[in-house]
Amino acid sequence: MVHLKINNKQIIIFYTIKGSTIKKVILFDIVLGTAIYYALEMISSSTIIATIGSLIGTEGVKKLRRPINGRIIPV
Repeated sequence: MVHLKINNKQIIIFYTIKGSTIKKVILFDIVLGTAIYYALEMISSSTIIATIGSLIGTEGVKKLRRPINGRIIPV
C-alpha cells in the first residue's frame, strides 16, 4: 500500500493485488457457482431458481470465509 499526498489536501492510496489471488477468487466463483447452479437446476428444473441460488450460494460462502486472527479459515 502506497500513500501519496498531493497539494497537502488529497491522499491517493494504491493497493496491489497479486494475480494469483485474483485467479483463485475468480476460479472459486466459477467452480462453486457452476456446481450450485447445476445442483439446483436438477432439483427444481427452473433456470431462474438455479441462477438466483447460485448467486446467493457463492456470496454466502464468501461471507463464511471471513478472517479470524488474521487467518482465513477454509470451509
